[in-house]
Amino acid sequence: MRALRWIFGLAAGLVVLACVAAGGGVLALRAAAPDDTGTLRVAGLSGAVEIVRDGFGIPHVWAGNERDLWFALGFLHAQDRLVQLEFTRLIGQGRLAELLGPRALPLDRFNRTIGLAREARRAYAIADENTRAQADAYAAGANASLAARGVLGWPVEFLWLGHRPERWEGWHTLLWGQLMGLTLNAGWRDALVRARLGDRLTPALFQALWPQEAGPAAAHVPADRQLAQLAQSLLAALPEAGSGASNEWVVAGSRTLSGKPILANDPHLNLGAPGIWYLARLEAPGALYAGATAPGAPALVLGHNGHVAWGFTTTGAESSDVYIERVDPLDPARYLAPGGSRPFETRETVLQARGQRPETLVVRATRHGAVVSDIDPALRAAAGEGNVLVLSLPFMFAPDRTAQALMGVGRAKNAAELVAATRDWLGPVQNMVYADTAGTIGQRTVGAVPIRAGAPSPLPYRGWAEDAGWTGFVPFDQMPARENPANGRLLNANERIVGAEWPFHLGYGFDPSYRARRIAELLDSRTKQDTAFHVALQADSLSLFAREAIAASTALAPGDLRARVELARLRQWDGRMDAMHPEPLVFAAWMRELTRRTLEIATGEMAGDLLRERPRLVLDVLAGKSAWCGPAGCAQQSESALVAAIAWITARQGNDPAKWRWGAEHRAPFDNPLYARIPILGALLSADVPTSGDYYTVNRGAGRMSDPDRPFAHIHGAGYRAVYDLADLDASLFAIAPGQSGDPLSTHWRDMAGFWAEGRMLRLAKSRVELGNDAHRLHLLPP
Repeated sequence: MRALRWIFGLAAGLVVLACVAAGGGVLALRAAAPDDTGTLRVAGLSGAVEIVRDGFGIPHVWAGNERDLWFALGFLHAQDRLVQLEFTRLIGQGRLAELLGPRALPLDRFNRTIGLAREARRAYAIADENTRAQADAYAAGANASLAARGVLGWPVEFLWLGHRPERWEGWHTLLWGQLMGLTLNAGWRDALVRARLGDRLTPALFQALWPQEAGPAAAHVPADRQLAQLAQSLLAALPEAGSGASNEWVVAGSRTLSGKPILANDPHLNLGAPGIWYLARLEAPGALYAGATAPGAPALVLGHNGHVAWGFTTTGAESSDVYIERVDPLDPARYLAPGGSRPFETRETVLQARGQRPETLVVRATRHGAVVSDIDPALRAAAGEGNVLVLSLPFMFAPDRTAQALMGVGRAKNAAELVAATRDWLGPVQNMVYADTAGTIGQRTVGAVPIRAGAPSPLPYRGWAEDAGWTGFVPFDQMPARENPANGRLLNANERIVGAEWPFHLGYGFDPSYRARRIAELLDSRTKQDTAFHVALQADSLSLFAREAIAASTALAPGDLRARVELARLRQWDGRMDAMHPEPLVFAAWMRELTRRTLEIATGEMAGDLLRERPRLVLDVLAGKSAWCGPAGCAQQSESALVAAIAWITARQGNDPAKWRWGAEHRAPFDNPLYARIPILGALLSADVPTSGDYYTVNRGAGRMSDPDRPFAHIHGAGYRAVYDLADLDASLFAIAPGQSGDPLSTHWRDMAGFWAEGRMLRLAKSRVELGNDAHRLHLLPP
């Protein structure tokens, strides 16, 4: 999550000082490594547990019962990812400033205001007995791992910062889901960005920046200058939002060599070291879990259980809204609503920043949700005396049993049981693809999609209006769902999952359909498929957008000789974003420069904040039909952007185009958000690898166009890939990046990065014998 990167950066200065005080050097990083061999007696187990690690440090766990499996998972996460585990908990609790000081207070205030920790406690309290028992077992395992390590075995980051990890409680394990839900529910931030555009946001510009390929056009809402200023202040007060994308598909047995379904999934999130995902295989009598776990979460998030396999993509649903509310001019303790004013609901929460006195935050709420414009004094000043901004999230209005649903998915014995478990899923809204060993395949959108009282708007709503607010959520049986389609395949790559005929508002922020169309094209290219075919499909780097853009540029004839030569080369290029070729680099740099120039004309000073992939915007310019081409015309704008792009590449990679390489710029750095900010040390610990692909390819490698130094760095993509063979789920294939360990000096810190970049995958061994005698074996026993 990007918020986690932002937070670790706050600590970098403290770490540098501590390094100097401790004598510095890489050796100062090495705390006592946790035991992964031998025998440990730990409190909380009911029987013996065996943990066998393969050559990549991936644990294979055997226990006598399922409770001890989750105990072991908590133990392992605290062994290998303790810093990640602890920071995730502190962020979710709104307590990060206790460790990092007052610069973390805005994020703490925000998370306290929307009530992430309160909701995690409530979700734990209403969960069924099995869910609480699983969460408690995980927490007990994490605590046992802490006790086994002792103070001298703590990660050096805690020693530097003077932090003592606290004991875990069952409800803490639900914070990861709350944070991920917030990361993948960013529609409210998009509404603020659109509001900030003010009167520039014409219907034409909206369609250019947020194209609606398969849905209804957005109604135009008149601009509001005060709202634009308030939106700008709120965006500035908060850390950058996270984002999510993904690919998923499943084919029926009629399309495979084995006669059983094959399912593939690769979720796209921010890449870093350590990564979000942690591979594990857990087995007990009557229970098997294999795939991606997440430090802090007491469940298998993505994977298979020997009966069913499942995966997710982000739907792009807008399950959050922003409201501007008017304060009652006669009583500042009340706000305006239809039928008269209402009192703000209030509660107090105490925050503690390192080195400062405690701060009492008064949290206000209206009928629509939490008042977020109170989190910062500058933001309150921007709102003025008469207005507040309010954020609505589903858990504020409905019980959240998402953790219970995910655990139910993991226990499902067939597709019907899996679907039944997802009835409890509140958020984030996801497209779930699934298959079972009997041959059923399906895809279902799960989570809470609000039903709005009035017409949907791409901007914040007016809270005092009669038709403002939510009247409920789309019923489960009316959510998008398909099972066993006649053509034998289902897929999604974050394109809009429903058409304009769906009677509810889903959202405005969907990915263009290039990845989905390429996946469909390849799935239909072969009648009988095996897992190797699907592994290759996940690694496909052909950009349909590149082909479309080059085709749209046929009228261009640059006067500049180098631009003419490079454009001719692009017209002969097949559109593959191959790391070892120059054409992808020329194309990407050209599209970035053209996007930047067009946004400057369309949005003025906001261009830098809006600089990202805008395919509709640049295609219209290339085709000569854009309203934002400047006085010289669209052709001149496109050609001069190409000239500038070539100059940019030349300054970085020299004068010889034959030596230019996309992979020299498109690299996955896997930065650790703390160590990357420390000179020399950051470079030594980087897992930097060149990669193929880009934002538009199935092998998705997104960057940040607005970054002046590394605009094409591969910082967002498939940190986990899996291909599940329902004919033999033990033959399923996996990859994560950069490695299993959160210890920078562990051999498993980055040992999978190159393996992952090459598109390779591995099996998880199903037996102790298969793991071999050289594997590291740890036995956990009750006291």
